[in-house]
Amino acid sequence: MEVLPIGPDTIGMKRMIQAAMLSAEMHPERVGLRVTALRNCLGLSKAELADSLEVDRSTMTKVEAGTRGLDILIGAKIADLYGFGLDFIYRGVIADAPENMRAQVMSAIHRAQAEAMERRQATQ
Repeated sequence: MEVLPIGPDTIGMKRMIQAAMLSAEMHPERVGLRVTALRNCLGLSKAELADSLEVDRSTMTKVEAGTRGLDILIGAKIADLYGFGLDFIYRGVIADAPENMRAQVMSAIHRAQAEAMERRQATQ
């Protein structure tokens, strides 16, 4: 019996399977936009958010850029510290954001999307 070898092909296949299993809202790019938006609404710099969550600043930069997924433990810290529920962070359910910040968060998400689009166009 042959076990699947671990190599570049296997890793790529694993990522494809994971991507197919996630809803579109759970992809790192979408989660990163929401993290950026909530950070902006809270008036925090990237460094301040990373420090408050006790994570490396480069990790949060990658999360916000959508190149790295947000670890569930970090998501739980965001929920505990700032009141943004996991359904908002991972699924985009606006009802799971603090009620007094919902309009501001939606506006910040739209701004973050526009900025991300501009960055992608600038690199093409």
